[in-house]
Amino acid sequence: MRVQWRSMNRGCLRILALSVVVAGCGRLEPPADSSKATQSAQSASNPLLAPVDYLGATAAGKKTAERTANLAPVLGALQQFHVAEDRYPAQLQELVQAGFLARVPEAPAGQALSYNPADGSVRWVSVAPR
Repeated sequence: MRVQWRSMNRGCLRILALSVVVAGCGRLEPPADSSKATQSAQSASNPLLAPVDYLGATAAGKKTAERTANLAPVLGALQQFHVAEDRYPAQLQELVQAGFLARVPEAPAGQALSYNPADGSVRWVSVAPR
């Protein structure tokens, strides 16, 4: 009885080893169309690039925060003007003339302030370098 049990265990181990080998014999190279995704995934998971990725993300976040902070007074002035006058100003300079805004904020490099007087929306847009 003992001999049979050992031979059964060996058979199970052989089957298990064979299944591991067969399962591991898949394609070793990623498909050609996923190379860009693979490269970005590799750079995102590379611990040596973590400080560089962190600094890049911090700089991008700072730039976005500055742009948003520069728009906050303009948006508030637009709302106040709309409540007081029941219309949006024709130009942003009208907010300054009416006393709702101290000055129109300066645009960051490569950006311009886009204002739509029909709905009072304002946003930063990219401009082509000269």
